[in-house]
Parts: sequence; structure tokens; C-alpha cells
Amino acid sequence: MSPNNFKELKCWQLADSLRSEVAAICIKPPVCRDFDFCDSFRDAVGSICRNISEGFVRFTSPEIAKFFGYALASLAEVQDHLIECQTKKIITDSDFHRLWDLSEHVKATSLNFSKSHRERTERNKKRGKRRRPRT
Repeated sequence: MSPNNFKELKCWQLADSLRSEVAAICIKPPVCRDFDFCDSFRDAVGSICRNISEGFVRFTSPEIAKFFGYALASLAEVQDHLIECQTKKIITDSDFHRLWDLSEHVKATSLNFSKSHRERTERNKKRGKRRRPRT
């Protein structure tokens, strides 16, 4: 059954869970006092959810693929923040691995949802390149 709402997408649900986890990290001392880090971390994880939801309501494959690409770029930023959390001992190694696995599930489900749109966009680009302009 096709989703009717972005909240029904598994990738959005997982990204929202990751967003909750990041919020929990950023309210704990002493990291909560590192405003720049927490603002950047929360903005990046929120961007994943926002871009998935915006991409879901787009009507063309290129737009859907574009917004899911933005979501995946934000996910890479979140993964970098997770590495920084582990390096700074903000989270335990087991929490790091759990959150890393969650982020990889966000990636896999996002790629799975957007696959047909990316492929369609790529096919249309190739077709467009083969056409010659009329003279």
C-alpha cells in the first residue's frame, strides 16, 4: 500500500527517531552548553526530516530525487556529528554504534524509496543528451 502522508514513510519515521535521539544528547550537560555544536547537530538532523517530507509532496521525479539527495547530505552531516560525539566522549561507544546503525537504516530506506525517482531522472537526462536540437 502506498503511503498517503510523509509520516507513513519508514525513512521519515527512522529519521524522526534519530532526531529525538539527537535532542536527548543535546540537552545533557556539558554538551548542552556547546550551543554551536548542538544547534548544528539539531539543524542537520531536522533537515533530514524536512527534506524527506518536502520531497514526498513533490510531483516530479527530479524534484523528489533532489530533496531526498538533500536529506542524505544532511544525514552525512549527522553522521559526522556522531563521530564527533564519540571522539569527545559525549556518548558511549555502544550508543554511538546504535545511533550509527539507526542512521544507516535512514540512509537505506531513503535510498530505497527514492530509487525509482533517481533512475527515472537519470534515464530522462540520458534521453535529453541524445536529442539534437532542431535547426
